[in-house]
Amino acid sequence: MRYPLCAIRKMRMKVKIMKTYGLLGRNINYSLSPAMHNAAFRALGLDAEYKIFDIPESGISGFFSDLKQGKISGCNVTIPHKEKTLEFVDECHNLAKDIGAVNTVVTKAAKLHGYNTDYQGFVKALTGKNENDLDFNPKGKEIFVFGAGGASRAVIFGLVTLGAKKIAIVDIDEAKAEELASSVIKTHVGNSLITVVKDRTKYEEFISKSDLLINATPCGVEEKDPTLFDYRYIHEKLHVFDLIYTKETRLVKEARPRSGKSINGLNMLLYQATEAFTLWTGMPAPLEVMQKALREGIDK
Repeated sequence: MRYPLCAIRKMRMKVKIMKTYGLLGRNINYSLSPAMHNAAFRALGLDAEYKIFDIPESGISGFFSDLKQGKISGCNVTIPHKEKTLEFVDECHNLAKDIGAVNTVVTKAAKLHGYNTDYQGFVKALTGKNENDLDFNPKGKEIFVFGAGGASRAVIFGLVTLGAKKIAIVDIDEAKAEELASSVIKTHVGNSLITVVKDRTKYEEFISKSDLLINATPCGVEEKDPTLFDYRYIHEKLHVFDLIYTKETRLVKEARPRSGKSINGLNMLLYQATEAFTLWTGMPAPLEVMQKALREGIDK
C-alpha cells in the first residue's frame, strides 16, 4: 500500500526523537543528576532522558565520538574527566578555558562546545541568601581550599574574580596544586595572593587565620575516609563549604556548632545543573522542580 506524499510527511512529523543527555565520569552511580534533570524534562514536556555514563579514561574518546555524531545531545562531566574534556571539545567557552576544566558539553552543528557551569553554581551557592546558601562575600577574605582538581579550579577562579585577599591550596598531588596556582595567576583575573601549602603541620596555622574553608575533594564521602585536618581548629569566624552533596559530611557536622556557617554542595549542584539545562534546551530551568527531585533523592 502506497501512502500519499503529504501523509508520509505528517507521519514523519509525528515521530519524536528522544534526546539523550547524561553525566560522564567514573564510579558515579550515586549521582542525583539523573533524577534532577529527568524531573525537569518531564515538567516541561520535553522528549529527553538523562543517563549515567560511567566510563574510564580509555573509553572517553569513543564517548565524545558518539557525542559529535549526535547519538548523545549533550553531557555534564565530573571526576575525573573535567580537565581531559578540554582536549575533545571543538570550541571552548572563554570561562572554561581560563578555568582549565569543562563540566558541560553542548552539541551544535556537529561541533562540541565546552562550558563550565560549576563556576556559576559555586558563586551562587557561596554568595546567595537562599536556604542552604552560605551568604558569604569573599572580597578581602582569606580562604583555605582542599583540592586542586576540576571542581577546585572553578572554585578558586570564582574566589579570585570575587576579590579574595589570600587563597591557600592543599592537594595530595603537590605538582597539581602548583600548576593550578600558576594557571590562575596567568589569567590575571584578580590580585589574590595564592599559596600552595605543602607542610601538613602548617594546615592549622593557615586555617586559624582563614575566614572560609572549602573542601573540593571527595574525602568525606565514605565514613572510613581520613579527616582532612584537626577539627579542633575550626573557629567561630570560619565559614565552611564542603562541595560533597550526597550527605552531611563529618566536616560539616563538626563545623556547624562552632563555625560561622557551614553548608554542603547541594545548592552548588542545583545551580550548575540549571545553567547546563538552559545551555542544552534554550529554556529556563524549572528550579523548584529540580530542587524537589534533589531533596527526594537525598532523603531516600
